[in-house]
Amino acid sequence: MSQLPAELPMKRILAITFLNFFISGGLMLAIPLLLLERNVDLVEIGLVISILPIVFLVARLLIALVADLRGWNRFYLLLNWPGSLLATFIYSIASSTPMFLIGKIVEAVKESSYWAVNRTAIFSLSPKREEKEATRNTAVLFLSTAIGSAAAGLGISYFGFSLTLGVFIVAAGLIGFPAALLWKTRKQDFRLNPAGISGLVDLRSYGRRFWFVSIALLFFSLAYYPLLNLLLPVFMAQQLGYSYIAIGIAYMLFNVIASAIIFSTLRFSLGIKRVILQSGIALFASVLLAYSNFYFLGLFLALAVAEGLGMGFFESIIAKATKSKPSVSVDIGLLHVPMRFAEFTSLLYAGFVAQTVGYAPVFVSCGIFFTVFSGLALYLTKNKGLG
Repeated sequence: MSQLPAELPMKRILAITFLNFFISGGLMLAIPLLLLERNVDLVEIGLVISILPIVFLVARLLIALVADLRGWNRFYLLLNWPGSLLATFIYSIASSTPMFLIGKIVEAVKESSYWAVNRTAIFSLSPKREEKEATRNTAVLFLSTAIGSAAAGLGISYFGFSLTLGVFIVAAGLIGFPAALLWKTRKQDFRLNPAGISGLVDLRSYGRRFWFVSIALLFFSLAYYPLLNLLLPVFMAQQLGYSYIAIGIAYMLFNVIASAIIFSTLRFSLGIKRVILQSGIALFASVLLAYSNFYFLGLFLALAVAEGLGMGFFESIIAKATKSKPSVSVDIGLLHVPMRFAEFTSLLYAGFVAQTVGYAPVFVSCGIFFTVFSGLALYLTKNKGLG
């Protein structure tokens, strides 16, 4: 059985990644626009969307713990597939803000069940190629998000919200096929001895590098999460008068460019020149974004280039901090705890600040946060002396 058993599961994981983020890309655009269509204000939209990272945080850690004890291969079928179906169905029938909140809770379970085991699966199936394969998976993620965003924009414009959400329900159903084929994948080497669970409680045992990586991820999240998930869809619709088609195509282009940058830079080193380039692009675009009109799309796509360049650092520092540990799923989940709290709070303050003061302060802060992430990631990539 040479390499075939490992190659086939990797293709199935990439298929799940594609379908999962086709749905997520569509929902990321459709849900805030649907709430806006129903005259929900920006602060309340932020409150609805902010539920996801908090539920995600708790669910991911619980799923990760079980995955490290029992194996990762069955969670795609047991949680990600039904979670995807249920979340898209709830959105399709939602008629009130509480229903959208329930949808976000279920969507959080869908996303957490994917992320709790995905990198563990990749590290397990790609020994000595962990960082490259994780980055390749991220490129597929951006590509499928692009297609999902375009499908949402075009679908809402021509067929309405209900039929568009129906397309995502069908895509959710398709996840069951590759997920079922992973059911009997051979057990991975990453397994946590039940006797070692008590060691996870001692956060001091993780070392300085682990927590520096966690802080770096927090700044990356502050840079892009409120921007893409709340502010920019509403900004495009309300301030620039973009149609649903235009917003969908803009998001499609954003994710296609980010994906292309990730793919094309897989073999390039992660160094100071790259940090200067991506930080300069992000700062320039974020400072001008709020005052743009005809050139908004150019600045928006410049942010895609910066994010694509940054994803190489993002995946590299996660892999370096966790790939050799016996509790990979839990460790990756713990790395993201500060990041998820940041996502929750950023959606609340970003909506409030944008509605009361304007978009400019929030946009500029996103560029600054990305620059901080870039500096920290470079330090973590080059400095091998941290514990």
